[in-house]
Amino acid sequence: MLDLFPQQQVGGTLRSDVVLKVRDTARRACADVAAPVAIVMAASVFAVAVRPSIVRAETLAGTPILNTANLRYDLEGASRSIASNTVTLIVAERLDTRLVREGQGAVVVAPSPAAPTIVPFVLTNADNGTESFVLETRLSSPAITLQALAIDADGDGRYDPAVDTALVDATVPALAPGRSITVFAILAGTAERPAADATLTVTARALTGSGAPGTAYAGLGDGGGDAVVGPTGASASVVVPLTSAIAGPVLVKSQSVRATDGSQTAVRDSVITYTLEARFTDAVSGARIADPIPAGTAFVPGSLTLDGAPLSDAADDDAGRFDAAGGTAQGPGIAVALGQVAAASVHVVQFKAKIQ
Repeated sequence: MLDLFPQQQVGGTLRSDVVLKVRDTARRACADVAAPVAIVMAASVFAVAVRPSIVRAETLAGTPILNTANLRYDLEGASRSIASNTVTLIVAERLDTRLVREGQGAVVVAPSPAAPTIVPFVLTNADNGTESFVLETRLSSPAITLQALAIDADGDGRYDPAVDTALVDATVPALAPGRSITVFAILAGTAERPAADATLTVTARALTGSGAPGTAYAGLGDGGGDAVVGPTGASASVVVPLTSAIAGPVLVKSQSVRATDGSQTAVRDSVITYTLEARFTDAVSGARIADPIPAGTAFVPGSLTLDGAPLSDAADDDAGRFDAAGGTAQGPGIAVALGQVAAASVHVVQFKAKIQ
């Protein structure tokens, strides 16, 4: 018999990591050949047995990890066992955050507090514990002011003062690990000051603490464990260029995409929602919005709205219509007549198009 990994006897119990025994039941003349083969097999088995797993499941902060060992032995012909003491630790909370702006380019801020400008951000709790975040804002010009910060309470991506909650002390309520939330910065220009370019800087910091990666906050993590600053420093900042609007109306267009699987991927049959926000500082008459349907898409019938109210596609008594034959100079499109518009007012037109 050949023992490549001899067994060890501990407390009457045989233990071995890997044991491969080859019994020499064949003819002695074949033993010299069989042994090298057995050695190769043993090496292969050992290599597989000790390869560490690369699969790692995330453990939430505050999870207690308990461990108790057991010793079994034979004494006076009887099998017995005793347990060790139990050791306990609590998984530390890592503090990480991400903050990104929705949209690109400079944001035009109307010079009127009655027509605020909304700048949306997406804040993400990027690690393993439940955490609140504090937002800090800084404007580089006195010509623009921050009226408030608010949470997109209903998740529709549009600011509604009747629904979306203003933050208290600029603090975002606790977010579960991996959860994201949209935060609105509500800006207004000051008509008394001249127009000027500016920047808005928004910084999000973990409420528990921030700083250099590895900084520890003893006992302040979930479940009474420690909190440790992660790779992001538990802080993230975004700088948004701003410009004050010149006198006259401003038309801002935005879009969102929803695929059939619920994702935001722009593929065939995905639906694009276009939002046109017309802001007026002064009273005007004969206002009209027109928008061509982009090439490669088709208008979704019945999707045209004005300030949330549906409009018919036909050219009838309401303010909107869809012209399949060529509603704009660029081809088929929608048109909405606003007519007489009061000063310091905002009107929003929406419609949908499906990618072909």
